[in-house]
Amino acid sequence: MKRLFKKVPKAGKLIIMALAFNYQNVQAQNQDQKIDRLMSQMSLEEKVGQMTQIDLNLLAVNGYQNTDGSLDKEKLKKAILEYKVGSVLNPVGRAYSVETWHKIITEIQDLAVKKTPNKIPVIYGIDAVHGTTFTLNSTLFPHNLGLAATRNDELARLSGNITAREVRASGIRWNFSPVLDAGRQPLWSRFAETWGEDTYLTKQMGVATIQGMEGDGLKNPTAVASCMKHFIGYSAPRTGKDRTPAHIPDIILREYYLPQFKAAIEAGSSTVMINSAEINGIPTHANEYLLKEVLRKELGFKGLVVTDWEDIIRLHNRHMIASTPKEAVKIAINAGIDMSMVPNDYSFFTYLTELVKEGQVSMATIDASVRRILKLKYDLGLFDNPYPEKSAASLFNLPEYGVAALQASRESITLLKNENLGASPVLPLKKNAKILLAGPGADNLPSLHGCWSYSWQGNNSKYYPSTTKTILQAIQEKTGKSNVTFYGSKEYNNEVNFATESIFKNASAFDFIVLCLGEDAYAEQPGAIDDLDLPVNQLKLAKAAINTGKPVILVMTQGRPRVINSIVPGMKGIIQAYWPGTKGADAIADVLFGDYNPDGRLPFSYPAATGDLVLYDHKFTEKIQETAQGFEYNGYKPQWPFGFGLSYSTFEYSPIKVSQKDFSGNETIKVSVEVKNTGQLDGKHSVELYSKDLFASVTPDSKRLRKYKKVAIKAGETVTVEFELNKSDLEFVSQKLETVTEPGEFELMIENQKVIISYK
Repeated sequence: MKRLFKKVPKAGKLIIMALAFNYQNVQAQNQDQKIDRLMSQMSLEEKVGQMTQIDLNLLAVNGYQNTDGSLDKEKLKKAILEYKVGSVLNPVGRAYSVETWHKIITEIQDLAVKKTPNKIPVIYGIDAVHGTTFTLNSTLFPHNLGLAATRNDELARLSGNITAREVRASGIRWNFSPVLDAGRQPLWSRFAETWGEDTYLTKQMGVATIQGMEGDGLKNPTAVASCMKHFIGYSAPRTGKDRTPAHIPDIILREYYLPQFKAAIEAGSSTVMINSAEINGIPTHANEYLLKEVLRKELGFKGLVVTDWEDIIRLHNRHMIASTPKEAVKIAINAGIDMSMVPNDYSFFTYLTELVKEGQVSMATIDASVRRILKLKYDLGLFDNPYPEKSAASLFNLPEYGVAALQASRESITLLKNENLGASPVLPLKKNAKILLAGPGADNLPSLHGCWSYSWQGNNSKYYPSTTKTILQAIQEKTGKSNVTFYGSKEYNNEVNFATESIFKNASAFDFIVLCLGEDAYAEQPGAIDDLDLPVNQLKLAKAAINTGKPVILVMTQGRPRVINSIVPGMKGIIQAYWPGTKGADAIADVLFGDYNPDGRLPFSYPAATGDLVLYDHKFTEKIQETAQGFEYNGYKPQWPFGFGLSYSTFEYSPIKVSQKDFSGNETIKVSVEVKNTGQLDGKHSVELYSKDLFASVTPDSKRLRKYKKVAIKAGETVTVEFELNKSDLEFVSQKLETVTEPGEFELMIENQKVIISYK
């Protein structure tokens, strides 16, 4: 089609573009007319039902005790016919097969489109946050934190598209993803779902994921509606515990937490989910300023606003700002909520119907929300065909998805230490080496996948595909079973995994110890911790391994950075693998044995101490430490800094070149640098451009990531990497809460090279 378009004369192209634009306008007008006509026929109860989202357990045989996804016909009638429910979410407890999902959705839609007065289809929603969470045999990618380490936007886009394909193949068209919360509080148990601590990286990766999910067009069987979450500031709880208060000044909220949502809205994300917690004493579900003034007016969001789990009634029973559940409904809907994830009863329907009849919620408010819900259903093609689509089902679990997942896992893995053993680095290992494998993560699947992996917590191994490998299995494939010994258990917390005497009694018979530590799978509040230190039993195991005198290589699979400063000196090699997903074990083995040259970069500052959580973009005064001898400037002292990552190759940078050192207005500066692979191996390398405002009216950050680009460089080859900058790349939020670029000098930094430019 593109080739044909190129051959059309310029005048013809303009005509085609005009016709296409006119066609889209006509289609939109027709859809608006259909929505107007439908809404004119709907009762108040039908409209409130559209705003009601319930969990599948309310429809399932035996509720939460259901094990097979079977629906209770009377419960289903109650939901669809009596309460006019417009949306359902979740499985009950675990992932289902594609066939089971099709049966569930067909039963629901049969009732909705055949037995209700206006034949409005139900929209089904699901959390598919690093692949299709709740469908058996789906492809799971690294969590966002690992994808951020790849510095490869295309992999984020591809993972989003493959996730969309497998979600849609399951018969579901709405995905509660991606998380756009900046991960600036590593204690938070949803840290793995973030893209790390940097706003620009979060923005780039989040937008790429949304484009992957929605870019093919929502009616296409390769697309689903995305959901930006959690608007806003959810990831910054003061205590580090999930769904607890954050204290975020407006200037900080706008500088580090808002830009990624702005970019996602501009990229066309269809829906948004709201922060379950509160900011500065105001629950976000009740914050009219954030939901109406900022989200709707300032950012121009026109899509659907949905709550998180039970968050309206929690205005009453947790936040205590509503004296009754009914008042909670009134506050939330008037603040700007469109749909309530109720999800376990029909109270929302009853209270909201009453509130409208009593005049406490206007009909105009209801109509505005229902219009957005119906528009989304039309956009997704649910009115054309609400059932699972054969064309979508054929796109499930294709071989190329595994190839993409493997590449994403490989590029995410971050080499943090590679000490010499004799004249050469300890890694990569030789495939004939005798290896003692130890640690709770060595033969365990959940610790490779983390949360939202075939179940909410991700910790039930029986739901994982039989083809998914553990680290033990992947290493055995590289070396042969005879070269690898493991004395532990598949169960992460089984005491045998920490029995140092039995594990290491014959360590002298081995060349290396590969130690697999970190975190088991967890999700949300069940993953809360009070201390970032690696658990004591794991630290003891690590110290026992070091004391054998054998070279120890540490492999960390974890959802957040656990502090390991006491064992780092004793490790010869350290690999950070995050929660790498379906192909994670293969990727780890590829890196360990040199079949892949690692190129991941940390998307967060890895702390050296639990009480020292200074971020890379810290203020100058955070670097200053006063001692009895005077001032020192080492306040930013992580175990490894943001952006750190080793390779089996080495890279040298030439001085930075800029097209002009002074610029003004909307001028663009070209910034380039030459990078040479001085190693013996071909490798990929992420080149990162940072800036620092030397003086500003608001204290400038130490530095900010402004651009990045991943390039493949052959051994001995030199490549030129070029970026473009304009004033918007150097902006910040002023004291007046305006986004500005002030005149002055800026330092640009790429690796160890620096140059000063001036904006006038």
